[in-house]
Amino acid sequence: MTEPLVPPHYIIPKERVSTLIDAIYAFSMTLLVISVDIPSKYDYRAAKEPVHSILASVLPDLLHFFIAFILLAILWYFEHQRFRYLRHLDRPLLILNMASLAFVCLVPFSTNVAGDFPFDYLGAILFELNIFILGMIALVQWIHIRKEREGLVPTLSSPQIMREILWSMVFPVLSVTGILLAIVGTSWSLGIYALAPIIIVYLFWKDPIEG
Repeated sequence: MTEPLVPPHYIIPKERVSTLIDAIYAFSMTLLVISVDIPSKYDYRAAKEPVHSILASVLPDLLHFFIAFILLAILWYFEHQRFRYLRHLDRPLLILNMASLAFVCLVPFSTNVAGDFPFDYLGAILFELNIFILGMIALVQWIHIRKEREGLVPTLSSPQIMREILWSMVFPVLSVTGILLAIVGTSWSLGIYALAPIIIVYLFWKDPIEG
């Protein structure tokens, strides 16, 4: 009677990690709304149109909320795509995923700072650096997956993995551009991220994911 095969100790089932990723992304995306600070009604008790004044005052927060929400949604989607192909995780991938989740949790904080101080370039850089690190971690994950392709993603070809690596460069490139714009004094350097959905749609149209 043969004993059941026991997977090596360095092989980590992907299901529980993907559940944790979904939970943290959902929590961070929900927590973003707290970055929209509504002033006290007592500050506007003498105003003839208090709601109009309040909306005008929270407009930067709202814009940063939607930017961060869309970016997190795109990042979560690419996490989902990566886990579709993975057979399992190894230790380096697990460490990279945990590091990525730490910076996902920081997005509401960096969004709050950037929204509260829209004309301070350091606030914008903090947010852009946050997204840069998330993009770089995703890039490093795909580079590691390419190195361990046979064990991690045997169904993916080398050209498919190279495509994912190139796609992972979108956020680091946009973030570096945003940081440079902030350094030279551009007030709305975060507007560079408006290009992210356009670039992603173009990449999908040019080279759609099979399956």
